[in-house]
Amino acid sequence: MAILTIARELGAIVRGEELTLCNALNLHCISKATLEKRFADLGIDRDFLARFDECKPGIVSSMTNSAEYYWETLRTVLLQELLQDNIAVVGRGGNFLLSGMVECLRIRLIAPEDFRIQQVAREYSISDSEAAKMLRHSDSAREKFCDYYYGKSWRDPKNYDLVINTETITMEELAELLYPLLPSPVTDGRKKELQLVVQSQLIKHALCAVQNLQLRFPEVFCDESGTVTLRGSVPSAAAGRRAEELVAQMPGVNAVNNELTVVLHDVPNRIPPFMH
Repeated sequence: MAILTIARELGAIVRGEELTLCNALNLHCISKATLEKRFADLGIDRDFLARFDECKPGIVSSMTNSAEYYWETLRTVLLQELLQDNIAVVGRGGNFLLSGMVECLRIRLIAPEDFRIQQVAREYSISDSEAAKMLRHSDSAREKFCDYYYGKSWRDPKNYDLVINTETITMEELAELLYPLLPSPVTDGRKKELQLVVQSQLIKHALCAVQNLQLRFPEVFCDESGTVTLRGSVPSAAAGRRAEELVAQMPGVNAVNNELTVVLHDVPNRIPPFMH
């Protein structure tokens, strides 16, 4: 299972080029189109994804569970995709999400500003000044997204294995460069561990979808025996019991170890996900 993560500046590549690169590397491309389909499979409409995708949530959203639900849905989708062979995660801080979880090649695609402006102006049929404004907005949004959800800098080259200037290289040439650098497939034992991680995330996402539980700082751990441990806080003992009942009904769950703590939720959750 070869895994690639692609961070990219707007205009460093145009729409469709990430797919060209992935096809040349024989990797399944996990891009916005994939996310829209997977979010829809989970009953979440495209507008919700567009509202939070690759940007920092607004004040109101960060004070409610909307941003948290987006984050848990994104993690759920990307971790599910991780069980496939040969994938490339485009954007969304994939290099940060998968860091320490699996071995992956982390690249960032950049280009000079004038080149990016020309690319964006041509792609969107807008003026150079409008394109420049779009670049500034996109760069700022992606930096704030990674800072809010991961506590990491999107721009810092130390967070990548390769930073590549796309002005003078085609996607086919880039594929030739990257192919021998892709990591070896994960072992069967590691795949089993990843399946438990995915199962834990699916349970966590399902619990976050039930708003009346008001579950805060949830942690879910699954083991090979089918025992699920729940940690975090709920506003009442009844909510804790309800969470336990929901988990017990899920496929593959044989027992539930309920370690949820009852805490009155007077203050909205404002702590970014990476600090949970």
